[in-house]
Amino acid sequence: MKCCLLSLSIISIFLLTGCWDHSELNQNAIVTGIAVDKGEDHKYKLSIESTSATELNPRTAQGLAPAIVYSIEGDTVGEITHKFNIAISTHLVFSHTRLLVIGEEIAREGILSFMDYFDRDREIRDDFNIVVARDAQAVDFLRVVNDYQKVSSLKIFPQLDNMLKEWGGTPGIKLNDFIRTYASQGQVPVLAAMKILGDKEMGGSMDNLKTTVPAAVAKIDSLAIFKYGKLQGYLDLYDTRILLWIQNKLERTSLTIPYDDQNFFGLRVIHTQTKVKARQVNGRPQIDIFVRAESTLEGSDKGIKGAKVNAFEDFEEHANSYLEKEFNQLIKKMQKEYVADIFGLGEIFRDQDYKHFKQYEDDWDAGFKDAKINAHVNIEVKRSGFRNNSYNIK
Repeated sequence: MKCCLLSLSIISIFLLTGCWDHSELNQNAIVTGIAVDKGEDHKYKLSIESTSATELNPRTAQGLAPAIVYSIEGDTVGEITHKFNIAISTHLVFSHTRLLVIGEEIAREGILSFMDYFDRDREIRDDFNIVVARDAQAVDFLRVVNDYQKVSSLKIFPQLDNMLKEWGGTPGIKLNDFIRTYASQGQVPVLAAMKILGDKEMGGSMDNLKTTVPAAVAKIDSLAIFKYGKLQGYLDLYDTRILLWIQNKLERTSLTIPYDDQNFFGLRVIHTQTKVKARQVNGRPQIDIFVRAESTLEGSDKGIKGAKVNAFEDFEEHANSYLEKEFNQLIKKMQKEYVADIFGLGEIFRDQDYKHFKQYEDDWDAGFKDAKINAHVNIEVKRSGFRNNSYNIK
């Protein structure tokens, strides 16, 4: 028995071939950012941002460029990704991609043909952020260097995630989210839109790292709306927060509420929950959105007395009235101007009243446009911090 085991062990040694697909580290280049623009001679211009490991390490950095940005044109994204070696000597690794930037011009023409490639490719993971480049080429965002993270895509990726967690200014859409929403019968997809603030040419220089006021900064600007795979328009940054609130995805945010014509007070929302009730009433969809939130008083103008009797109730009344108006304005705008259900209310209607949703199954736009939708906000002020009244400075 022992002889048989020994013989099998010896034979198995010759069958072990090691890592069949191994490659040396210096033969690979990690791609962290991809930009897609409209090409001049071909359908697409694809740009990649390949990092320099030595420049990202403080011990080995020599002040050189932290990444290389290179662009190639072609008619399919798949072919372009395998053609970069006409100029780059290393093998490109796309599995660590953090950011996909889509140019505004190509977004208006349609993005489904190249998004299909990213969805199919087995090397590219689905956890990268996707943004639309507003008033600029997508490749420009890969060229802007900054001191926080020298590589642009490695700076924008946490910037988007932190903005989502702390204020609710981005929809937090990854690849699978976009594909799922696009395939949905009761929702249209959205993406975050960004602008370059300042001189984009200077932003690509290493001098941008050596000043307290950078020459260029990539800024989260608005929300891009897509229908039929094409960019339709933009919503205000504040509307992104309302979208997340309706979808019950808002974690925390800060609000500035008008108290009267000259005074304001601030609330920090620390907990929120949204429930939606959808059904058919008198031949048309009726959807009620119930928003409950807990908040703390962050600050108030000196004319507002936080210590007076029923002060919190007064703050809550102003906040509820203001937010309900903001919610309903956005909903009406999406119903009348864009006829686009970015909230996913059609999905909820299908789940809660499928019998009546079936009549809108092939055209939820008509149902959404005709729907009676109302938002009901109940925000509670729990604390006022360490002080009741603001300083009475004359």
